[in-house]
Amino acid sequence: MTSLIDSTAQFENQLRETGLGQPLIDSLKLHGVKTLAQLAFSIGQPGQPIQDVSIETLVQAASGRPPTLNESTILKRVAFEAQTFLTATLRQQVDRTDDAPRRIAFAERNTRMEALRTTLGGLTISGELEPAHSLLDRVCNLYETNSIKHLDLATCISRTQEIQGTTKNKELTLERGSLVLRAGDDKATCPTDSEIKVHYAFVRRGVAMQFAKLMSYNQHTQWETFLFEAMHREPPPGFSRPPLAAILQCDKAAWGRLSATVSSVRQKEDGTYPLGIALLELRSDPAIALYLMPTTKSSGGAPAASTPWRSHPYSSSGSGPRPKGTGKGKKGGKPSSPPVPSELRGKWHRSPQGEPICFGYNCRSGCAEKHIKPGQKCSKGLHICAEPRCGAEHSLQQHPGK
Repeated sequence: MTSLIDSTAQFENQLRETGLGQPLIDSLKLHGVKTLAQLAFSIGQPGQPIQDVSIETLVQAASGRPPTLNESTILKRVAFEAQTFLTATLRQQVDRTDDAPRRIAFAERNTRMEALRTTLGGLTISGELEPAHSLLDRVCNLYETNSIKHLDLATCISRTQEIQGTTKNKELTLERGSLVLRAGDDKATCPTDSEIKVHYAFVRRGVAMQFAKLMSYNQHTQWETFLFEAMHREPPPGFSRPPLAAILQCDKAAWGRLSATVSSVRQKEDGTYPLGIALLELRSDPAIALYLMPTTKSSGGAPAASTPWRSHPYSSSGSGPRPKGTGKGKKGGKPSSPPVPSELRGKWHRSPQGEPICFGYNCRSGCAEKHIKPGQKCSKGLHICAEPRCGAEHSLQQHPGK
């Protein structure tokens, strides 16, 4: 369990920090008192005064001797805190109205992460490969609620990125019939526009999955290998390899299939992971394999040259020389021109070499083909700045002085 009252690591850490000796802590754990929740009920019932005789009985049963004054004082304090935590946790569960994941106890998170670093000795869990605390909270919430939800790779940020922080927006929410202004969720995302960045996100999600005991890191790595092998497999003649976007779509579709085939995501008593086993079985599922099929190449020769525009080949101002080969159209001597968004009036629409510039990339809405890097070309045109005499490898929205 990852909650504060059910964490063995948090229980031991709290007793140690308040000054209780390690021998008595070990004796309590040996006799079944391993969490704050168990301690809260071992000396009575939450909401009732803690009696000295209850503390003496507990220590006598655990260590075979009466407690010292210091031990009695420490146990009484920690027992009171345990009862308070337990009551607050139960009230929070009853009054909870959102799906925000519960934060993992500090000692529990550190203990599990150190155990992972030992288990996955060949993997250095630091820097880009260390999952953010918020990611660990979300994955552990799936275990607590015994539910399946797709974790988009773009949201699997690193601990380094989380430390740098993001701006949280205020939003109005309805709670118990009243409007409350509260901080919105952290919308931090990581880039997934290259293979190495997608690999880093896969590693962080795999570490978080084993941290939450949903599946082993090895099972998650086998699924990642399956996706990348399909991407790099030599296609038949006349076909192209699936793009990086197909991997992300296939991963999302796989988790949708898991929600219909897996009834429980928790690790079984024999140590197996039902979620990991079901994920690897999807490698032979035809509905999933469709996302990774090679695509046919466009037939025919080189695309026909587009009709020149009425003005400069990369301007919409209506002035400037026409490019060579520009003649009058069939309708009243006016050549046809593509529709121009209002926010790009007066901007360049072609490069100096006559290549079209992508409208969407320079608009606030952005290009629909998210995997295209700045400076590269999508199906609509080049991803370069439309500001006159600029043409740099950035959007008009990032142009200096914009």
